[in-house]
Amino acid sequence: MRQPTDSEREIIVSELFGKELACWASSAKFSSYFDHYCSIVCPASSQHGDAVIELDTILLQAHSDVLRCAQIIFQQPKITFDQFAETIAMQSGLQDVSPKEKEHLARVTVEVCFAINCMRRDYCSPYLQRRGIHRTKWEGDICLVFFVEAAFKTIASESETGNRNTTHWQKPAWSAAGSLKSIKAWKLVKRYGIKIRGTNDLLEHLDLDLKTMTLKVFHQVSFLRGHLSKTKDASLNLSFEESVKRGSLPPALILETLLTFHDILFPIASIRDKKSRVLLNTMIAKHSFDAEAKWIEFVRPIPEDMSFDYWGDRLAALYKVVQKPPPTNALVAWFERHTSERNALTVAIVGLFLSVLFGLLSFIVGLLQLILAWVAYRNPPEGRRD
Repeated sequence: MRQPTDSEREIIVSELFGKELACWASSAKFSSYFDHYCSIVCPASSQHGDAVIELDTILLQAHSDVLRCAQIIFQQPKITFDQFAETIAMQSGLQDVSPKEKEHLARVTVEVCFAINCMRRDYCSPYLQRRGIHRTKWEGDICLVFFVEAAFKTIASESETGNRNTTHWQKPAWSAAGSLKSIKAWKLVKRYGIKIRGTNDLLEHLDLDLKTMTLKVFHQVSFLRGHLSKTKDASLNLSFEESVKRGSLPPALILETLLTFHDILFPIASIRDKKSRVLLNTMIAKHSFDAEAKWIEFVRPIPEDMSFDYWGDRLAALYKVVQKPPPTNALVAWFERHTSERNALTVAIVGLFLSVLFGLLSFIVGLLQLILAWVAYRNPPEGRRD
């Protein structure tokens, strides 16, 4: 499939982000999003990436086919993976669709609409892990809205009884404690050696790999603003099902993501925070961050009691690393693993005792040397008396 023309871009933006944004489809505003779109839908024609393999399927021959798949999801948020594949095949007049084609259809559609890779085999949300499920993937009889909601649901946002428990993650409390200031992107890079890299998968946002000390950041700012504009007149607590019906993710999730980017990692609105602006410009120039990230627009008002229900656990994990950086080498790591607080206290006491002991011995030796020197002075050898 070839890259979309200007008129096709307008239709795509109109369907996915709203008619009022269609006029910006061919401008720099959506340049980063269409780079990502082309890398998914028509990778062979994309200028980004190295080697690509484009699955040849009759089900996706034009960009209108992608939008047709998107409309099926918007109209039926509770559609299962199997039902989705069957619906597409039936509309195309096909009876036999291979498993690879089904997965390709689902991955392309969900990633274009919601910036989520629904075919990842290595991801599981804490919400599902707690229930004995070890993979977050859209498959079989799992309905789409359950997959999307479960993928973002965290233990931190739900107590044992199912009641909301987000006080710990409220933004004002974090700001007052100085926690948010300590995890600015430039501080993570300069002080803790953390590498920041962009990701187009929203599920990877704020994911820190401690082995490589790499923090992934979802950088598609225009995508987030476009989604937020589709629900700007709705409640911030709009459910996942109602949001998907509108062709969007929940506004609370989108607003949180924008806040973590522009209010925590890159607070460029502050005229004193030049270091954040310099680093952001570097990320745009060298690491393909969305250039629209240089402009701040939250689309809708930010509540005073805004809480991080979705990204709170990852922010906490990042803050923990800042408070207690991981060991820099294997030897230090070994000592940290094999040294408890009690042992550390014992070692400190023993060290203090030995220091006092050796100090006392040094004093005694010095005193004896002084006495011997005085005796030698008072009693010089026979040969030196003449």
